Amino acid sequence: MSVLIMRHGEASSGSPDASRELSARGREEARRMGQWLAHQLPAERRARLTLVVSPFTRAQQTAQEVSSALKLAGEQQTTLEIITPDDPLTPVLDWLQTHVPPCSEAREPRDWLIISHNPLVSSLASALVDGPGSTQLAFATASLAWLDADIWAAGLADLHHFVSPAELARPIRSA
Repeated sequence: MSVLIMRHGEASSGSPDASRELSARGREEARRMGQWLAHQLPAERRARLTLVVSPFTRAQQTAQEVSSALKLAGEQQTTLEIITPDDPLTPVLDWLQTHVPPCSEAREPRDWLIISHNPLVSSLASALVDGPGSTQLAFATASLAWLDADIWAAGLADLHHFVSPAELARPIRSA
């Protein structure tokens, strides 16, 4: 079972913060990461993927691009109010422990993709891999950390991949 943690694509400036939209570059970043994921996740895993998305506009738009590239159904996406830029980490860790069952208890293994903001994505990925007070992973826009674990608690996850759109050297064709 995997939890993927992704920062939204590049956003245009503006106010209020919650309403900022993706720039053209941000849409391309999100699309590129969605296409990369489509090549990484076989169809049966994509069918069991749940997107958990910040309510902010730029995160919702990132989710739309990723969802389109992965050909996900609408019911595979949910909005989570506690994953906005300045939300504290502890409630998110509590949510993971409540909603993402340990592998041994999962009736049907499911993967999760959390699309949110810095500093929360950086704090979350770092805490899951290295525990509280760890050095923060640096998330550029649309970067993704792919974590694997049997139990979702601080310091128990393994970092499987850490990738950004800039690292994807050549254009990716749709699956």
